[in-house]
Amino acid sequence: MRSSRASLASAALVAILLAPFARAEAPRPVDLEGLLRAFAAMPGLEARYVEEKTMSLLAVPLASEGTLFFAPPGYLLRRVEKPKPAELLIAGGTLRMREGGKVQELDLASRSDVRPLVESLLWLFTGNHEALREAFHLRFEAGASWTLSLKPKRAPLDKLVREIRLGGEGLAVHTVEVHESSGDRSVMRILDANPRRTFDADEMRRLFGARGR
Repeated sequence: MRSSRASLASAALVAILLAPFARAEAPRPVDLEGLLRAFAAMPGLEARYVEEKTMSLLAVPLASEGTLFFAPPGYLLRRVEKPKPAELLIAGGTLRMREGGKVQELDLASRSDVRPLVESLLWLFTGNHEALREAFHLRFEAGASWTLSLKPKRAPLDKLVREIRLGGEGLAVHTVEVHESSGDRSVMRILDANPRRTFDADEMRRLFGARGR
C-alpha cells in the first residue's frame, strides 16, 4: 500500500500542480496569489512527463515516462508507457490502479491515509489560499526563478509527505519534487503539455469512465 500511496502522490501532484503552467510565452514576475489564480483557471490538461523515484531499498532510481490527462473537477488518468505499461485513474472518489492483468481499486472516502492528500490538492487547484495555510507551512521565494515549498502541519498528511517542492520560472513549472516521510523521493519533469485541453463526452468516457458529461 505504501507504493500505491506514493503513486497517487506523484500522479495527482503533477496533474494539478503543473497543469496551468506549461510553456509560458515569456517569463514574468509572479507571486503566490498569481500562481493560485492560474491553478483555478486551468480548464484541463494533457502532458508528457518523465519521473525518477529514489527509494531507500533500491541502489538505482526508478525511471518512467508516459502521459497525464486531467479534467476538472477531479478526473485524473496517469498512463505509464515505459518501462512497462500501467495506469492509475482517479474518478468519482475512487482510485483504480491497473498493471498487467491486475486491477486494484480503493474507495478514497474510506482511506483516511490518502484522502487528505487529495483534498489538499483540490485546495491548490481551486486557489484556496486560506485552506492551504491551515494545512501547510508555505514558503514562496521568487527571483529570476521561483520555488514553492509546502510542508504539512499535522497528521495524517505529514505521515505520508514531508515536503512538496515546486520549481519554475514565470508561469511555467519545471519540476515537482515529492519528499515522502519514509525518505523516498520522486522528481517529475514536464516535457510537453497542453494546459488548455478540453475533453468531449466520448473522451470523458474512454479516458475516465465518466458518464453524462
